[in-house]
Amino acid sequence: MQDKKRFGEYIAEKRKKMNLTQEELAHKLYVIPTTISKWERGITYPDISMITCLCKELNISEHEFFTACDDETINKEKREIQKYRTFKKWLFILLNLSYLIGIVVCFICNLVLEKELSWFFIVLIGIFISFSITNVPFYLKNNKFRLLKIFFIVTGLVYLLLFTIHYVNKGQWLIGSFIIATFVFIFLWATILIGTFTKLAHSYKISIGLILFAVVTIVINPFCAKVLNIVNDESSIPNVFCAVFMIVLAFILTLRQFFSKKD
Repeated sequence: MQDKKRFGEYIAEKRKKMNLTQEELAHKLYVIPTTISKWERGITYPDISMITCLCKELNISEHEFFTACDDETINKEKREIQKYRTFKKWLFILLNLSYLIGIVVCFICNLVLEKELSWFFIVLIGIFISFSITNVPFYLKNNKFRLLKIFFIVTGLVYLLLFTIHYVNKGQWLIGSFIIATFVFIFLWATILIGTFTKLAHSYKISIGLILFAVVTIVINPFCAKVLNIVNDESSIPNVFCAVFMIVLAFILTLRQFFSKKD
């Protein structure tokens, strides 16, 4: 309704500019004055067969006519884009602010409680990892290598986090944690590389990723137990269930893509 109202105001403005009354314009177009009134009140649009004559009498081009029809839609799209950009901007600011507050609070708490900096470094690197995932994309150009760059940063920070935890807690499991992280990253990097450099359909890429994650889900518990030389008493049923679900989902996506290409 708002579209028609704005369009009607446009028609009325152009009619008055040509010093025509509704009756005079109606006479020129071979319609009754009520028809012109309905156009200008936003009740109806002109019939398509009358557009050429109407444009001639109002001294406007057909392009101007259709632009006037679409103005409200275009403005609505522009408003939606502006809202999205504003939301994106404030989200970016709030995330930065929350990370900064978290760093300052943890820094003060660590000094007050332990009179030295210890676990603060663990939290700091954890915040850097979160920052890399949520905020770094804002700084990178939107190209196919963006995910690759982000994951490269996160990979390095994860190893740094493991080293920091080992250093702060004086643990004896640094090598084991590096081996486990590397094992998981091999599958994750394989997924990222396939998604970045292959020309497969997105459904196939997702399916391959799901299958790789399913493999990790099944073998991660026994692998960790072997590397850390501990007894694994946990049931593997939940892991197997998740892995089966991912494999089934990958199978469905593959079939859907396969048959959609045939059609």
